[in-house]
Amino acid sequence: MDEVRRVLEHVQASDAREVEVSHGQFRLRLKRRPGMGTAASDEPLAVHAAAAVGATIVAPLTGVFYRAASPADAPYADVGDIVRAETVVGLIETMKIFNEVLAEQAGRIADILVESGTLVHAGDALMLVADDDAAGAGGEP
Repeated sequence: MDEVRRVLEHVQASDAREVEVSHGQFRLRLKRRPGMGTAASDEPLAVHAAAAVGATIVAPLTGVFYRAASPADAPYADVGDIVRAETVVGLIETMKIFNEVLAEQAGRIADILVESGTLVHAGDALMLVADDDAAGAGGEP
């Protein structure tokens, strides 16, 4: 993950729109969302990290990660749930502001790597998403 953070920092400091790095089964693709500025705007990048399991949902910024909107609410996503691209899977609280964490691709939640209420840093892996044909073919989440 340290290498991923270094690549992320270099891309954020540049005006690159998309970068892809591959090594064996590991693939990292960084892509700015439409309308996102360059490093001067301090806007986070959308990060897609794919490996044999599918993809990794990573923290877009540093803050406290929550799996649900409140302790009494059900989690946004659990292991086994099918998600689509742009599905909200959690929240990160930074400076009293809650930011949505979105799945970047369709698939099935294979593992949750971070407990709710944990401090995470930009680029930290939060969840693993396995490729799932039903998720991409109109399956119900």
